Amino acid sequence: MSRVARLGRCLFKSGKRFESRQSTLRMQAETLTDTPLSTSLETSQFAMFKATEIVAAAAATAEAECLEQLKKADVIPQLMTGILENERILCADPTTVAAKFRKMMLGGAGKTVVISDFDFTLSRYANEKGERLSTTHGVFDDNVMRLNPELGQKFVDLKNKYYPIEFCPKMTMEEKIPHMEKWWGTSHSLIVNERFSKSTIEDFVRQSRIVFKDGAEDFIQSLDGHNIPLVIFSAGIGNIIEYFLEQKLGAIPRNTHFISNMILFDEEEKACGFSEPLIHTFCKNSSVIQKETSFFHEIAGRVNVILLGDSMGDIHMDVGVERDGPTLKIGYYNGSLDDTASLQHYEEVYDIVLIHDPTLDFAQKIVDIINSASH
Repeated sequence: MSRVARLGRCLFKSGKRFESRQSTLRMQAETLTDTPLSTSLETSQFAMFKATEIVAAAAATAEAECLEQLKKADVIPQLMTGILENERILCADPTTVAAKFRKMMLGGAGKTVVISDFDFTLSRYANEKGERLSTTHGVFDDNVMRLNPELGQKFVDLKNKYYPIEFCPKMTMEEKIPHMEKWWGTSHSLIVNERFSKSTIEDFVRQSRIVFKDGAEDFIQSLDGHNIPLVIFSAGIGNIIEYFLEQKLGAIPRNTHFISNMILFDEEEKACGFSEPLIHTFCKNSSVIQKETSFFHEIAGRVNVILLGDSMGDIHMDVGVERDGPTLKIGYYNGSLDDTASLQHYEEVYDIVLIHDPTLDFAQKIVDIINSASH
């Protein structure tokens, strides 16, 4: 039975007591479901649900449950007002975003999955002084220099050469891809050729300049507590993320799944290779998730996606999800406020753009709303 039909049944279980309020309740139900009640359930269909033998107690319970569902719709206008009044949040299509929120709220935690980038999405882009922090690849840039300056300079030179290409506004994605493959491949070769040990890399992470966004630990743990899968889809180094989570959270939450470049270790726990296929900024899509088919099949019932990213390469991370539900795309913009072209581009591809936001407060608010709707 459809949600509209269940609402109709709920309304008429109480018989005559509802008829005088039917118009108001219809309007509230239409707001909740985005469906004109009159087109989905005819008067004759409503009538067949009347049952004079329903006792008053059962009718009162049905009414309370129905109205509780209707009240949840009030959260959406409040949320949208907060978004539109915040000068640090961009939302190009409030109507579509509100509809996505509503569907996700109705689906609840049981139909939700979060797919997130890591570098500068779950982690901070800059510290309180405005100094840029590290990515997972940057862990080697930071640490190798003090142990082996010659090798460390090679990592720095690679970044200085290819980072401007990654963000060059005059180059197409297709033009950038060969350069990204060269950058990632060369960097990975340096790591493997040096045969860094697992313990050395773990120590690099402890001394790294990777910092969680404010509220990230609570966000990750709240997802785990409500059994909402978290897929960390990163073009960085997955082992670095694992070690970082272990060090900050004590253990990797059971709800967390990684799609990333993984360092392979030999029997001596020395780096001996990297997983295939290589994942760089511009290939976080169907080309690299074939081996993840079984995982996405396991979460096939998770049809509503919250996607968190900070670059153009993150917008297709939901490609592996078997679904017919909405994807709410939340983008963290870390660029210049004077770069209006980039800001506009982010606004075009992300549903919500958070400008220079060092927190996960907004994502947490969305998850809290979805969780509250599940109870």
